[in-house]
Amino acid sequence: MSFFLNQKLFGNDEVDAEKVKLAEVQFEAMSTTFNTMLKVCREKCIPHEYGESELNKGESVCVDRCVLKYMETNLKIGQYAQSVRLDAKDLNFHEYLKSKYTEKKKE
Repeated sequence: MSFFLNQKLFGNDEVDAEKVKLAEVQFEAMSTTFNTMLKVCREKCIPHEYGESELNKGESVCVDRCVLKYMETNLKIGQYAQSVRLDAKDLNFHEYLKSKYTEKKKE
């Protein structure tokens, strides 16, 4: 049984637009978190001039700790979002913030 399909009309394969929108927001949030984590941890832990093809022990430990901090934070934020039950109004606000961020990024 699909998360996106309307449970009552399972045979019709109708998709709940609000669930799709929520999934898109969640995907975008996770993608942003991953890309930010990648950028920050690379800048923090890996030197700009590569001396070896493999990470040394110090770089590996630094990356592990950096990723752990981001993932723990993301989990806590996700748990909070679930506890307050985000609704359509929150999704609209997210779209508004995204459009403002996109406008600033273009400038």
